[in-house]
Amino acid sequence: MELMKRSILALVLMSLMVASCCDDEVIAVYDPPPQPPQGVFSITGNDSVFVYWTAPYEGDISYFAVYRSYDEFTGYREIGLVEAVPNSDLDLIYYEPGYIDDSVANGTTYYYAITSIDDAGQESELSAESVFDTPRPDGRVTLYDEAVKPDSAAFDFSTAAVVGSANASADVYIDRAGVVFYINVTSDVDVFLQPMGFHAVFDSVGWAPQEGWSDNGWAEIVPGHIYVLVIRDAHGDWNYAKLRVLQEDRDNGAVMFQWAYQEDKNNPELAPPVVGDPVRHEAQAAR
Repeated sequence: MELMKRSILALVLMSLMVASCCDDEVIAVYDPPPQPPQGVFSITGNDSVFVYWTAPYEGDISYFAVYRSYDEFTGYREIGLVEAVPNSDLDLIYYEPGYIDDSVANGTTYYYAITSIDDAGQESELSAESVFDTPRPDGRVTLYDEAVKPDSAAFDFSTAAVVGSANASADVYIDRAGVVFYINVTSDVDVFLQPMGFHAVFDSVGWAPQEGWSDNGWAEIVPGHIYVLVIRDAHGDWNYAKLRVLQEDRDNGAVMFQWAYQEDKNNPELAPPVVGDPVRHEAQAAR
């Protein structure tokens, strides 16, 4: 195992690290293993997971090893190495460049941990945070006012398909009154909607809320606003989704959305918040 090899190498190096004083006294020099990274977190992608961390307060870190498992407590295997960024100011807390895990599948949950490797080849313990992620599909879609193009007014998240508002597979559709567009759910018992307000970044809404779903099943469409949905399937399980309004085209009766859909049943994770978002810490703690 790679970790065992590095530990053996470190023991050999430590045994050779001696210093001779003027009176021929030999003093052994102990070089402890490095501390693991802290503040590990992930950002959900489409068939990908982005993992970030904060380097430990040490100046001799050469690499970071990224580990992944299907279980929170066991089975972690190394999937990649990231070269450490030189940090001359050890008082500065900074995020490493991170690691993109693109060998994952949408709808599957993965657990991550990071270790530090110093110049002597010694490796730290696994990072302490419980970090898991479930990648999900996302994309962009343009829907049309039901009165303009009824066959292109609705969206089916499960197949990422534009469908007609009368189609049984449709989850949401749009219409308008005057110049104001509206988003509507297609079922008041199987699809629930919650407006989340304006967000400049799509992934700043990372988790579906636990309450506050709209009773009327519709909301005014506002550019930059995000809307979260929960959709019940025929077996009674739930899938979560979100939409962000990118652009309105009032001349042609169309609205462009950015969308994401969590394929993992009953999993409200849509994307952990972006780097630097203060809500990230609360989201991690909730895990």
